[in-house]
Amino acid sequence: MRASRRFHVAAVAELLLGVPTVLSSLLFVAVLGRAVSQDKWWVFPVVWLVSGAIVFVLATDRVLAALVHRLRKPTRTESAALQPLLEDVCATAGVDPRRYWLRIQNSREINAMAVGGHVVGVSTAALGLPREQLEAVLAHEIGHHLAGHTMISLVRWWYELPARTVILVVVLAGAVVLRIGQVLGGTATVVSRVVVVALGIAAVLASPWLLLVPVIAPLVALTSRRAELHADRVAAELGYGPRLLEVLQRWIREGHDDIRARAGLRARMLASHPSCAQRITRLQRKG
Repeated sequence: MRASRRFHVAAVAELLLGVPTVLSSLLFVAVLGRAVSQDKWWVFPVVWLVSGAIVFVLATDRVLAALVHRLRKPTRTESAALQPLLEDVCATAGVDPRRYWLRIQNSREINAMAVGGHVVGVSTAALGLPREQLEAVLAHEIGHHLAGHTMISLVRWWYELPARTVILVVVLAGAVVLRIGQVLGGTATVVSRVVVVALGIAAVLASPWLLLVPVIAPLVALTSRRAELHADRVAAELGYGPRLLEVLQRWIREGHDDIRARAGLRARMLASHPSCAQRITRLQRKG
């Protein structure tokens, strides 16, 4: 069966949900430009918008895979085990396997991931899965790539960097001020709290869109969970449903859903993955 290659609704929703934070980034970059040059300030936001093209450069995937996700190139033995499986999945899906690069995550947990538009990573523990199950895991990750989930996430991540950096700086500055107030004690403690509140108000006044973050974050997590279910469906449509079910059932036996059940409501709302039980139920319905 040939899999369709088009942006899934979850990817489009994630892109739209990133608009407020991207606008915040645009505002901060414009303010930075104004601080540097009164006449040519507009160059900064323009250059920043154009810089988004970097996410479509092939080397970007490799750099992010190594630096952000700590993925490495497979050894000859690992490549010999994985490459035929990837080629089989791509042949079934009707896509060129040369589009995708295999990478390895040193981890004792069974895991896999899709990064950017080309990287398919698996953990060293996942290499111990039976051949058919590992192939099903690869099919799930290819499903993410075919639906555009990871590429959209990368675009959003890049354009949100300025806003996220400013938020991080404000949070760190607030933490330092509070710590100084605690050390000095007395009036300094009260003053530090006032300064922290002032920092928060200034950040919101500079970018009112930040007020939407508490609402947007759970919605982004929801789109991520929908993306996972869609990738499962793609794998099932390619014929890997039964083997993927076996992997999910193994995760349940290893206690993955137990950890999720113990988490609070907020943690569950912000979870990027649905429970294994939910994924199993959806796959069984498709079967």
